[in-house]
Amino acid sequence: MLYKAVVFRIDGELPSEAKLLMEDFRLAVNCAVRAGFQAKVTSRYALVKLLYKGFREEHPNMYSQHLVCSFEVAGSLLKNLRRRWNRGGPSRVPYVRRLMMKAENQAYKLDRVNGVVDLPIKARCHVKLKLALSGYHRRYLDDPSLSLGSLTLLPDRVIIAFRKGEPRPYEPETAISLDTNERSLDGVFVKGGVCTPSRVLFPEVAEIQARHHGRRRRLQKKKAHDRRTAKRLCDREGRRERARIQYRMHQVANAVLDFAEENMSAVVLEDLKGFSKTTRDKILNRRLSLWPRRKLHQYIECKAAWRGVPVLKVDPYNSSRRCPICRKIQYSRMGAQFECECGWRVDKHVNAGVNLLQTAFPEGEAGGLWFSPGAFQHDVMMVLYDPVRGARPEPNGTSLKAGVA
Repeated sequence: MLYKAVVFRIDGELPSEAKLLMEDFRLAVNCAVRAGFQAKVTSRYALVKLLYKGFREEHPNMYSQHLVCSFEVAGSLLKNLRRRWNRGGPSRVPYVRRLMMKAENQAYKLDRVNGVVDLPIKARCHVKLKLALSGYHRRYLDDPSLSLGSLTLLPDRVIIAFRKGEPRPYEPETAISLDTNERSLDGVFVKGGVCTPSRVLFPEVAEIQARHHGRRRRLQKKKAHDRRTAKRLCDREGRRERARIQYRMHQVANAVLDFAEENMSAVVLEDLKGFSKTTRDKILNRRLSLWPRRKLHQYIECKAAWRGVPVLKVDPYNSSRRCPICRKIQYSRMGAQFECECGWRVDKHVNAGVNLLQTAFPEGEAGGLWFSPGAFQHDVMMVLYDPVRGARPEPNGTSLKAGVA
């Protein structure tokens, strides 16, 4: 089962009854967290068995489904606390400060035509929330294949989870390989024996990281006498940085998958599991640590599973140093170009994309490729996404043929 969380803005003022409901829900969560911490239990079943009867006597007007859901939220917080303990992290007991509440799909009704949520407060007492709708929201509300999941209510918005069965990936007719770099995804797009170097640009991600890093450094120096204020301001900069990077990563992932769907392509990615910084350069280590490679791959894989786009992950070992023709490893490779004694000469990132493609589709199997020396020497890069001009679905430049095994 696949889930998609969609955020809706509330049209108008939030009713006072909904605010009281969120306050009661927050109180129930915090009480359950403290009781579960003392009793050393983390499951919803154990918390219900321990607390439900007493809490119902203290709050007889609270809807029973909301009370059980508050125990589920408390159990999730306690499980996260246990994981932090196992990793040697902080041991402070969690406490919910923000107004919120969560309801399962049995505890609310959604009018998909008018965008109205009917949420029970207590017995024979309901509150209706009008949602602000756009074309993006209509795409999910009007899809009959999507069923409703849980609902999360916040003071200014509603988050509804839509779910559906995992679609079967289509049979790919083409393939695109993507080598993950700090400022771009580079690789090769193959269709009908014609190979075109491809690129997805996101240079503004590194610029956002550098800009916010500089701001945090200045705040730490300026507020060195007040550590609490410095931490609060630095945390705010961190939230802004993460939000801006996530927005751009979503754009990049959507551009890649739009292109893949249009051309019935399989997406070949590097398996970067276990990747770690291996340099003594402090600045380079920081850049590698902040490099959002895993988040980008996660977005592509999750969106591909929702759309039914096949994704292959291959071992990238020596993909930037191996010649795809003679298989020789260039250990002393320097510069932006990859050159081999056999005559193969191409951009190093494109070379990595070619090797990833050959690893995913070995020679002798369906889709196996072989290349001739100088195949991409005079080729023009096809830009799938440019942050200045947006997504570009059509190839931009010439393409040279490669043989198909």
